Amino acid sequence: MKVMKKIPRMVREFNGKIYDFYLAKIHPFIKKVTDRIAKYIGLKYLSRLYQERLTVKSKKAVTGYLFILPWIIGLIIFGLQPVLKSIRMSFSDFSGVKAVLDGDTARAVFIITGVSTAQFKQIFSDNPEHVQAILSVLGDVLVVVPLVLVFSLILSLLLNKKIRFIKIFRMIFFIPVILLSGNLLNYFNQYNLLTVPALTSSELRSVIEFYLPTQIADLILSAFSKVVLILWLGGVQTLIFLAGLQKTDKPIYESAAIDGASKWEIFWKITFPALMPLMIINIVYTTVIYSNLGNQLSSIISSSIVAPDYGRDYASALAWVLFGIELVVIGIYVALLKLANMRYR
Repeated sequence: MKVMKKIPRMVREFNGKIYDFYLAKIHPFIKKVTDRIAKYIGLKYLSRLYQERLTVKSKKAVTGYLFILPWIIGLIIFGLQPVLKSIRMSFSDFSGVKAVLDGDTARAVFIITGVSTAQFKQIFSDNPEHVQAILSVLGDVLVVVPLVLVFSLILSLLLNKKIRFIKIFRMIFFIPVILLSGNLLNYFNQYNLLTVPALTSSELRSVIEFYLPTQIADLILSAFSKVVLILWLGGVQTLIFLAGLQKTDKPIYESAAIDGASKWEIFWKITFPALMPLMIINIVYTTVIYSNLGNQLSSIISSSIVAPDYGRDYASALAWVLFGIELVVIGIYVALLKLANMRYR
């Protein structure tokens, strides 16, 4: 037993010796080498410029751009060419044969000719069922995005409480994010596992439609039919809100409580305005994730690629329509947040 008690102390002493050796021998050498490299490539000048001449706002902007720089580089290298090619295909006016077989390589070569809006005209003029799918996806995303945000905000407020086993609860609510995948979600949808039968029963539907106007009843019933999906999609947003709640200054809440503010007033006057920037991030994230989560329009895009009557150019045009839906939804809710934020200035 005495030996077992000595082991943790021996491990701490050993770690301390290693750390002292690092500080005395290795760290000075690494610092010397990095300083010389920084001096010769100009990083020291940039660092001095960053510290002395930039304002606090500019420093934050530079820091933010450095964080997203790897993603920007990856987008330019791997994503820019497919995006430009998709734009070019969506504005082609070629009709008839979509591809020809190269005799030398035995591969299909896609022919893109002309520049026009023929593909978009075909979507909105010749295919009313596709237009119906576009409007259906737009309405669906408009309903689901605020529901996910409201649920995530409520859940983050609950998980921010100081209770026992709170870290276990946080882990449980984040598990769906780890398991989330297109195949698994399609499996859930195929076997009606994304709905709660009690919330979609005809009896409950008739009661809601009897007491409420049709538009409000449809909104509530649509939320009930997607309650599991809303819970499933709220993991990342909950963590983002939770991180924002944990960074708020505690003295502000204490001062508000001393001045007699209720919890309701504290939420709307302190917590909600502080979370505004994070709400914009969550709006963008939720809209993009849900819009590409196996909806009706995504299925049409996938089937149109190999369909002889449509082809890749038509599918590209539909994909950009889907992208336009995402921009519209993001623009609407960000504008509403901006209007709400003006109230707290």
